[in-house]
Amino acid sequence: MSIFGMFKGKGPRDKFGGGDGSSFKSAVIINAEDHSAGVKAEYAYVAAQCGKPQQDWSLVKQALHHHDDKPYDVLTINLRNGQERTFHFDISKFFGK
Repeated sequence: MSIFGMFKGKGPRDKFGGGDGSSFKSAVIINAEDHSAGVKAEYAYVAAQCGKPQQDWSLVKQALHHHDDKPYDVLTINLRNGQERTFHFDISKFFGK
């Protein structure tokens, strides 16, 4: 089963929209109905981009930010090669629900 299989048979286009997550302007939009599914989708997106958690990358920090009146989850990770990456997720569809 792919990492996207955990989302009730929906493909990645059903759960993700927007950009590549490299900034607030190009944030990945998470199309989830609740907090639990939203956070799982965030980690699935990072895994799809960077590989297996705790093997290919590890979480440095996760923080809630507000930008242009929208909530964003910002994940900073360290890759196995020592590089750091930051992903911006627009969580307005599920934040607070």
